[in-house]
Amino acid sequence: MPHARSEPELHSRRVSLHIGASPEAAWKNVVRHWLERIGSRTLQDKKPAAVVTASRSQAYFFRSRLLAEGKSLLAVKFLSPPQLRELLLRGRDLQVPLREHLRLILAVTAEEFACKSTDDETVLVAKSIARDADRFLHELDELRAAGWTFNAIESPALREIAARFEQSVHACGFTFIQDADRAALAHAQPLLSNLLLFGFDAAHWPLWPLLHAATLSADEATVVLSDPRDEARDLDETWIGTWEETFGPAEVIPAINGGATASSVESLPIPASNVHFVIGRDTTQQARAIVALAAKFLADPHCERLGILFSGPGALPRLVATFLESAGIAHNEGIAHLAPSAFDDDAWRAWLELQQTPRLKPLFRLLRVIEGRIFDGMSVLQIEETLRRAYNDMLIDDIELLRDYCANGSDLRLGNAVARELEKIQVLPDNASLA
Repeated sequence: MPHARSEPELHSRRVSLHIGASPEAAWKNVVRHWLERIGSRTLQDKKPAAVVTASRSQAYFFRSRLLAEGKSLLAVKFLSPPQLRELLLRGRDLQVPLREHLRLILAVTAEEFACKSTDDETVLVAKSIARDADRFLHELDELRAAGWTFNAIESPALREIAARFEQSVHACGFTFIQDADRAALAHAQPLLSNLLLFGFDAAHWPLWPLLHAATLSADEATVVLSDPRDEARDLDETWIGTWEETFGPAEVIPAINGGATASSVESLPIPASNVHFVIGRDTTQQARAIVALAAKFLADPHCERLGILFSGPGALPRLVATFLESAGIAHNEGIAHLAPSAFDDDAWRAWLELQQTPRLKPLFRLLRVIEGRIFDGMSVLQIEETLRRAYNDMLIDDIELLRDYCANGSDLRLGNAVARELEKIQVLPDNASLA
């Protein structure tokens, strides 16, 4: 349900809604004119203008069309929803945790719950969440996005784990992303001169407080909505109705050529004879055929932009990206090789392995990855040589025991120095507070 709003907001003329049957019609009748108008006046406004799209490809399309026509985009910010949230929360004392933080806190909470519980079924549930916290974390996100509390969970064990998880998150000084969006809505500040929202539908219901706050933070806002989809008509109609209930009725965007949307064949700017069909016996052949066609199209002097559309992530887009790279064809990957998370690097994986197995070999792997970032004045070879000598004397590869032996062993020339350096690498205890 939409949040309570004031009477001026309901009848405000600074927020204009538009509904279009196709992206082409929206571009021709609304978006293009908005960008041209804003591009000529952004340098005169003290506050910036922003375009917020549901996907990066939509923003790329808008910018490429304007740049091809020689239009200025200076001082116009193209934002994704996370970037919009960062802008609206700037200057507020709110710490939104990374997904990795929430996953770690939930796993730790579930593991502690499993250790303290005496009910076998409850222990199995808690251990399952501790092993893979993503599924339960997603369900908790859905509850918070709908405005419900964790008390709505029927299972007592899951409800208690969720309550302890919420307490741990708050104890760490974090604010849930849904609460942060509602805080931005409750304390909206005039940050933007003009705002354009494009491409959001009922699939983006969790972003409603954020998008609502963005419209209130702009002097003038233009929202372009799409006609309800057949497969989700009820949800899309409710989504559009919420916008209209909040900001007034939407204006219908006229279709291109004044009629219904043309069919795919009629709207093609090239003859059907230029459409190529290729078949491969396996994924490798398909990828090679795609790359060969891409090279052929790029050789055409009239080809200014080339797009390769896949049904989803998998082996085929990864192979195509690999073959394009080996052929020296510059390209922008969207789903082939997804960017790793903030923690997903060699040092993080080596550190995790060391925490699980605090032995000599995982330690050597970590030392080679972080060489020069932690130790001062000692090389990895010197540390490895000293620890190998200590291991030959003790025949035990436990890190703590080796460190103590190096600190007290008089026959090791660099023993004391190695022990001091190893103190910088701490092994987490089995059970402890998060702080």
